[in-house]
Amino acid sequence: MDVMYHPDKLSVVTVTASRPLIRPDGRYAIELSTSELGAIAFEVDERALFALRQAIGEIETEMKRRPGRA
Repeated sequence: MDVMYHPDKLSVVTVTASRPLIRPDGRYAIELSTSELGAIAFEVDERALFALRQAIGEIETEMKRRPGRA
């Protein structure tokens, strides 16, 4: 897992809720409610979902190894 050394170069938001969406044209998206920007959404396909699952799994593993750091 990489360390975020330069958070000022990324758009970092605090996610407060999420929900899946299906667009009228049949494409899929995930809506995120954020403290900073309100609701935002990003489209996903099978590859994007695979990448997200991998990243979430890595973060969950790290959080279990170092409780209290989140």
